[in-house]
Amino acid sequence: MWIRTFKPYVGGVPSRVLKLQGGQNFRDIGGYPTVCGKSVRRYRIFRSAGLHKLTFSDYGRIDRLDLKTIFDLRTPEERRAFPINWAGTPVRQTRVSSAESGNLVAMAAAFTDSGLQAEAVTAVMLNLYRKLPYEQAETYSSVLECISEGELPLLFHCSAGKDSTGVLAAIILSILGVPDHLIINDYSLSARIVDYRKEFGLDDDKPSTGKGQDILRELADEVVAPLLASHPDYIEATLSELKAQHGTIEKFVNTVYGLKEPHINAIRRMLLE
Repeated sequence: MWIRTFKPYVGGVPSRVLKLQGGQNFRDIGGYPTVCGKSVRRYRIFRSAGLHKLTFSDYGRIDRLDLKTIFDLRTPEERRAFPINWAGTPVRQTRVSSAESGNLVAMAAAFTDSGLQAEAVTAVMLNLYRKLPYEQAETYSSVLECISEGELPLLFHCSAGKDSTGVLAAIILSILGVPDHLIINDYSLSARIVDYRKEFGLDDDKPSTGKGQDILRELADEVVAPLLASHPDYIEATLSELKAQHGTIEKFVNTVYGLKEPHINAIRRMLLE
């Protein structure tokens, strides 16, 4: 069985992680209980980091998921640097326009001040998480509409699988009625299953794979750490901001993404049991 369970897990809800040789943070967001007494369907929605390193064996495992749609949330720069040569069963692949500020590596370009402190980087990350749902409005609304139309199972991914991907997962789970503490735990799980310093090659002697990696390597460890983190405060900043501005996440997607009640109800029918 490919499902890996991490324990202990706050709230008693296990994580579902697909073990891959060349992929990271590939997991099912189903299985969580909701405030209405239902639970999120398993094997319907998956999230992941980049897919450009997938092996033949990985494709065999992914093919068993019977994916119908893949949303690539990466920036054009990331797609050019790390193209995906899909070798699995043909699926609908959608490359949406991702906001540059949602890109972990591109963000590093702003942190070239030699006197930069970790606290300042943390503040930048918190601000990013407050803005991502708005900056990614076109992208996120496209994914939600696809879910409402039943194009499932569905996978969405970015490069690190924690920022743009993590915020979208949080919005979906919130719409479905998953309690905030479980949404936060699900987001924070990235830090438990991915060594991002290793993933970005920050400690090895191999030539860099791009400008972003060069910048990250030049920064002090304590400055890089907030960039690589999946701290609960980050996703809490997202949820708090949306609720402060709109009252509920449902009202937010209605107002900003234009998803009306029929779309929301369809998403719930598709993903709750």
